[in-house]
Amino acid sequence: MKPKKKGVDMNLFGEKEFFTGCNYWASHAGIRMWRNWDAGEVERDLKLLSEYGMKVLRVFPLWPDFQPLTRFYGGGGSPREFGQNDGPLRNPAGIDEEMMSRFRVLCGTAEKNGLKLIVGLLTGWMSGRLFVPPALETRNVLTDPEAIRWEVRFVREFVRRMQDHPAIAAWDLGNECNCMAAVSSSAEAWNWMNTIASAIRLEDKTRPVVSGMHSLSSCRREKWNLQDQGELMDILTTHPYPLFTPECNREPFNTMRNELHPSAESLLYEGVAGKRCFPEECGSLGPTICSTERAALNLRTSLFSCWANGLAGYLWWCAFDQTHLDYPPYEWTAIERELGLFQIDRTPKRTVSVLRDFVDFRNHLPFALPPRRVDAVCLVSETENSWTAAFGAFLLSRQAGFDIRFAGAEQELPDSNFYLLPSGTGAQSIGRRAWLALLEKVRSGANLLLTLSGDCGLSTFREAAGVEIDARFREENRVEFTLKSHPEEAMHAVQAFRSLVKAERAEVLAADSGGNPIMTAAALGRGQVFFVNLPLEQTAVQKSGCFHGEDLNPLYLLYREAAERAGVRRLVKTELPGVGITEHPREDGKTICVAINYEPEEAFCPLEVSGRIREVWNGELRDGTLRIAGNDAAVFLVES
Repeated sequence: MKPKKKGVDMNLFGEKEFFTGCNYWASHAGIRMWRNWDAGEVERDLKLLSEYGMKVLRVFPLWPDFQPLTRFYGGGGSPREFGQNDGPLRNPAGIDEEMMSRFRVLCGTAEKNGLKLIVGLLTGWMSGRLFVPPALETRNVLTDPEAIRWEVRFVREFVRRMQDHPAIAAWDLGNECNCMAAVSSSAEAWNWMNTIASAIRLEDKTRPVVSGMHSLSSCRREKWNLQDQGELMDILTTHPYPLFTPECNREPFNTMRNELHPSAESLLYEGVAGKRCFPEECGSLGPTICSTERAALNLRTSLFSCWANGLAGYLWWCAFDQTHLDYPPYEWTAIERELGLFQIDRTPKRTVSVLRDFVDFRNHLPFALPPRRVDAVCLVSETENSWTAAFGAFLLSRQAGFDIRFAGAEQELPDSNFYLLPSGTGAQSIGRRAWLALLEKVRSGANLLLTLSGDCGLSTFREAAGVEIDARFREENRVEFTLKSHPEEAMHAVQAFRSLVKAERAEVLAADSGGNPIMTAAALGRGQVFFVNLPLEQTAVQKSGCFHGEDLNPLYLLYREAAERAGVRRLVKTELPGVGITEHPREDGKTICVAINYEPEEAFCPLEVSGRIREVWNGELRDGTLRIAGNDAAVFLVES
């Protein structure tokens, strides 16, 4: 009788271990590493990566190299049979035996050097080029039945042969498979993902299936959406490059917006999909975007942020520069050539030194970091792509000094004392049942911060917010205002709509120069509704000026006002918007705090602490002020 197999092993991606690593192509050959195989070069590569603190590599069995299918035709072009390398099939899956042997050598070399592998099975898209077996080149590989049949055969055979190897930690569907072909609907995308994930699980029920996708949407109607990913995948991934992501890359690479991008996007995926997520590819996209030094500073801050926010890990793109390679895609795409942690001669860059230092720092800490404390739930629309609003909410809450988690607005509401509903647009941003359920939470004692764009419609809004919208019309306008609690802090916003409101039973917390309310507070049952009369989160992220610069537009103060009135009480507080502090309560009553300086300049951070700071790692505390180097972090222990 065969012993029962254990369930999926999620230990590598669990909360107790934050893994670091990179995506790997061999330094001497890049994408052609399998056909130009050199075991000695691979050995030297992996030994070097291990020495610099890598724990996990994402590797890619290039699809046409490993399944070199060809098609034979008869008279009149009629299809006859499939072959392999222009000869007969050597096995039912059309797998190349020599390539499998080489992949097993890679796995053995990884194990020897203490490295775990995430295997991108169907690597048909890489660095701007499509890689498909010759027999399938004219087919839609995501929807064509013949193509999918051969994909399933390949995946099952590959996993069956390799599932015994201890170096393999997870199976990845492939690299950004949503780029391999077009689908006409989310149902087609679902069918393909379900087919490939099921094929993997038929052969290996013990390892997690990783998405490998990027650019997913919170909108259920989008073809590649987070809800389908959460249903089918064990682990989701982000590929958060600021150059390609809306509302990023508006300030220098090593400042708050870009540094928090990997954390914010990954936490959004986790919240809506309900599955763990990690940044699987990160990088600057080369020296025409920023210097190596700025890339390294961004990496250091992003690593601390992902770790503090409880993500599973962080992988850089990629291990080695590829400037010496003279074939597509490197022949085509300049930004794919200089993205390595090492130069082509294996000379280390500043980025890999930062990664190694981060690993060393964590290894010397006398504790594992507990989960962060969460103060509020940010509800994101599932009828529209809510990235802009969610990203703005994450950045503003970080500046305001409290922590949020995301959840889909149409799903069962997580319990919380404080909810955010940010920058809704249109008449369908939240459904009736979800809206009424949220208001019931407020009536039972919760607090709600509600911000609206000019075209958003909400029923029972007047009863909920205690204000009447007198007139709302499309007219671009600049609003200048202050909070009554911070009259010295001038704020401004540019809107596409003008919205005139009357406070009926609501307290006016902020108004413009003409007296038009900008922020109000009103009781609703045992709770409160804080209304902001502008699309606050969109306003903050769609222009520069709120997250970096000498003349900062302090819109985050509206978030801080709502949090304080909602009863959010932190153990440690700072007034500096450029320093974010996460709190991690321990079972012994003490709390670990991670304070991250998102600015390039050194921060002198006065702290208000409910308790005593007993120990500080990687920072200096003097007379209640914490000194943190630019783009760095301090970790400290608080005893209350």
